[in-house]
Amino acid sequence: MGLAACSVNYEITVPVNYAPKLELGHNETKVVVVNRFTVDSVANKNKRKRAVLKGGAYSAIAMAAKQLDMLPRIQTTVLADSVNLIADTTPIKTLAEKCNANYVLTLDSLSADIPVELVDTMEVYTTVVNTRFTLYESNGKYFKILRGKAKDFHSESRYYGIIAALLVHPTVKGNGAAISQSAGNAAIDAIKDYLPSTLTNQRQLYADNDSLKVAINHMIAKRYNEAFKILNPIIDGPDLKLASHAAYNLAVLYEAQGDIEEALKAAKLSNEKQQNVKATAIIPDLEKE
Repeated sequence: MGLAACSVNYEITVPVNYAPKLELGHNETKVVVVNRFTVDSVANKNKRKRAVLKGGAYSAIAMAAKQLDMLPRIQTTVLADSVNLIADTTPIKTLAEKCNANYVLTLDSLSADIPVELVDTMEVYTTVVNTRFTLYESNGKYFKILRGKAKDFHSESRYYGIIAALLVHPTVKGNGAAISQSAGNAAIDAIKDYLPSTLTNQRQLYADNDSLKVAINHMIAKRYNEAFKILNPIIDGPDLKLASHAAYNLAVLYEAQGDIEEALKAAKLSNEKQQNVKATAIIPDLEKE
């Protein structure tokens, strides 16, 4: 009995950068970030839990400020005490005038929990943090509520197994570092529409002949000009199936370079030459990008 030939899947990782969905302004913009979450008023009066929630609240505030401060033309100022973290009840308009700010971002609430979940037949715990911010314009009249959530898995071995679920279920008050980490992630989720993002796609490529394979090797090595020189002539060749596959590979090449408009044109050309499943699948993705 003969041996079956091994098939090789050729693919390339394509990161796609997305601009923020919303902008705070096109000119120099200052944002003041303050705390309005009254930690001491939470139902659980446990002192250690309150300390953890305060730490998480400050981590959320600091992370939101850090992320916004990294944006072009945005400067942030944090008006929060990491030690005491009292709720600032100063009127928004007063805060904005005092700091000469265009916006005031307030942390209004934060909740935390540590449920145990079954993952691959193993019980692990997750830290779940919910945050609510409000972004105010400087006049204090116009605002937008921003909600964020983070759910992070942890793998400390002492929390594995049924004993963890019944006897030593981890608590919020005993996991300050994990709660603070998730609080920061929840803050990022809350303001995500104002932040750029990157999505990584795994694009399978056609490798019908040696020329396409050579072009793929150039693409993997990011030698895009060399790959283009190989693919472009094939697209105009007499073999419609090969031309279609070359055009699709070229679409992925353009996507990898960040030229989404040309990528979409090449993907549509691929289907015009001859319908194929990969081009049909990538076109909706490119239209979203």
